[in-house]
Amino acid sequence: MTQEPEVLARLRTANAAYADQFGAAGVPGRAAQRLLLITCMDSRIVPHAVFGLEEGDMKVIRNAGGQLNPEVVNDIVLASHVLDCECIVIMPHTKCAMASQKLDGLRSALSTKSGKDFSSFEPRLIDEPTAKLARDVAELEAHPLLHEAATVHGAMYDVDTGRVNWL
Repeated sequence: MTQEPEVLARLRTANAAYADQFGAAGVPGRAAQRLLLITCMDSRIVPHAVFGLEEGDMKVIRNAGGQLNPEVVNDIVLASHVLDCECIVIMPHTKCAMASQKLDGLRSALSTKSGKDFSSFEPRLIDEPTAKLARDVAELEAHPLLHEAATVHGAMYDVDTGRVNWL
């Protein structure tokens, strides 16, 4: 039997304290601000804090690079119709690992680190972050199933300043 990581014990303690003062019971499942944010899984981004929002104000989808892919697009279309998400913001960030590596180098580093074969691994790397963001915004705006009331916006989060720079 493997030993529980020390961090898990801290998470359990922190959650107990959080639950003791929990005040979001009854918050609806729809985003109160009708906002959906797509951003990176980078731990330097704290989505609600970035925009001064509270629990229940927005939906958040996170992935490597904060970029569109078929599964994310399906989730966005669903949210635009079922969850009333009318304002959609795609927000990658500066200094993103997905935008700072070449595929061969990443595969090699992963293989070296893990001892596993990553030769067929195909992550979505980003060559030109601003151009990729503009393409993602245009692709989503043109999606035929997106709710007609939905608007799509692009922004870049600066991990050094906390500032959001809009396209």
